[in-house]
Amino acid sequence: MPNVEVFQESDLSVDDVFLFESDHVVIATGAVWRADGFGRNNPQPLTTLSPGARILTPDDVMAGHLPDGPTVIFDDDSFYMGGVIAERICCEKLPVTVVTPEHMVSDWCYYTSEQYQVEKRLLELGIEIKTTHNLLAYDGQKVTIGCIHTGRQETIQADALIMVTARQPRDALYQDLRRREEGGTQTSFRSLQRIGDCDAPAIIAASVYAGHRYAREFDSEPVDLSVKFE
Repeated sequence: MPNVEVFQESDLSVDDVFLFESDHVVIATGAVWRADGFGRNNPQPLTTLSPGARILTPDDVMAGHLPDGPTVIFDDDSFYMGGVIAERICCEKLPVTVVTPEHMVSDWCYYTSEQYQVEKRLLELGIEIKTTHNLLAYDGQKVTIGCIHTGRQETIQADALIMVTARQPRDALYQDLRRREEGGTQTSFRSLQRIGDCDAPAIIAASVYAGHRYAREFDSEPVDLSVKFE
């Protein structure tokens, strides 16, 4: 399309955005994985993680920052990512243990008809799977986990802990733009929105939907999608 310009690999600052002098701005900067243990089974960040411990996230692994010794993966996400990261680390010929509070690994993959294949693959690779256990602590040498039913604790020796728990929006640019607008130091946009994972981290399909929805509803009157129950 001749009226579309694409700037690849270009991080934008607040000043950069205002230089475009656009009427409408939509921010879709995604999300990052948390490294503090916060997730479905730990509603608060864990305070029992040693500051000097090697704690990684899927973002670190995908950026090439890999462990170099026995590794525990704490999977509180329970979709495909935990299994993917486990296989990637196993390819480095490192001992890998996947710990999940659920009753089977990659539990949510049951709904996409993938769970059986994921577990089969992990077992074939020799990856140890520890179900129904929550993460309690990590001191840099051993991971402490506890049974969700009995509370019994045990430790696993590990040089690194990879957190596959929850993600948080990368919304700093959006928040800075809002503050600049509200402070009255810049001309306001006709609209400023955030979509996809920047608004609420979810599955890939949800982000694709958010992009399509924004494009289809662009510059149109808001549609009331509320459902009335009578």
